[in-house]
Amino acid sequence: MRVAIVTTVLNEAHNARVLLESLKHQTRTPDETIIVDGGSTDGTLDIIREFTKRDPTIKLVEKPGANIGQGRNAGIENTTCDVIASTDTGCRLNPDWLEQITAPFDDERNAEFVAGFYRIDPHTLLERVVGTATMRGALDPVNPETFNPSCRSMAFTKNLWHRAGKYPDFLAIDDTLFDHKIRQMNVRWVFAQNAVVHWRPRGSFKSLYKQFRFYGSSAGHTQLYADGSRYNLRNTIVILCSLIAAIAIHPAALLATTALLTYFHIHGYHNKARRIAKKLSNRRAYPLAIAVNTVITYADLVGYLEGTIQRWSDPKRYRDSLINYLDPDTPQTSATT
Repeated sequence: MRVAIVTTVLNEAHNARVLLESLKHQTRTPDETIIVDGGSTDGTLDIIREFTKRDPTIKLVEKPGANIGQGRNAGIENTTCDVIASTDTGCRLNPDWLEQITAPFDDERNAEFVAGFYRIDPHTLLERVVGTATMRGALDPVNPETFNPSCRSMAFTKNLWHRAGKYPDFLAIDDTLFDHKIRQMNVRWVFAQNAVVHWRPRGSFKSLYKQFRFYGSSAGHTQLYADGSRYNLRNTIVILCSLIAAIAIHPAALLATTALLTYFHIHGYHNKARRIAKKLSNRRAYPLAIAVNTVITYADLVGYLEGTIQRWSDPKRYRDSLINYLDPDTPQTSATT
């Protein structure tokens, strides 16, 4: 069994070296490492080329303008290996990550898809709060039966990737829909909790907002797993109606607006924020957790609305491509529009 690590990159000069250095210390050496660059302009390519000179198994594929799904597909197409191990540039791999995530393909489990795991690698208190609030498994244990992994830690056979119709390249975020398709196919799926990569959470509210606005747009494009976004939309409409009433009818209605804001954004996040502060043993984590969850709520909402509008305005790209991708009768059709 030959194994390739595939990852994509775009302007990651500040952390591309993290992944490449961790590759050198793997207990199982990949037969190939395919890095697909989407058009970096910040020195990322120089760093990757530096490593390709040292290690001939590392291959750089340049695909300017490619989105993440297109990049992953290009990387897989450029390898002849049987098994694909996927991660993200900027992650730090445990030394035994590749060994752990590919073991189910070698033993009697005969896996076709392996869900790896991840842990946060924070450098500041804000990053610790963001990671604990958002990373699956950081605050509560995951259920292996329902856990859908990120592409930062997963592996699958190249044959399964073909049968699934490859990664959906019509979306900004590809792994959620890819997981959904694999679940739909009812393949041999294994959760490898010891196949761990370490990932640094966002370190500012601006970058956090940008991240979850991006995630929200994907929910709007597909309308999958969008219950939380629709709940936030409903709450925001209620708050806005209360504010309009205060302006148009009577200032006393501002009390209702304040009460709603307190209920949705302090009472609603209180229990989670309290648990985060307790886990981190830091009282300052409580107000930070309230602020983090509030930023996430509105970032997700803005992204969801943008994605939904784009879905309405371009149904061929989003709705029709989604239907085609999930259609079990067209399993080998690429999602390219």
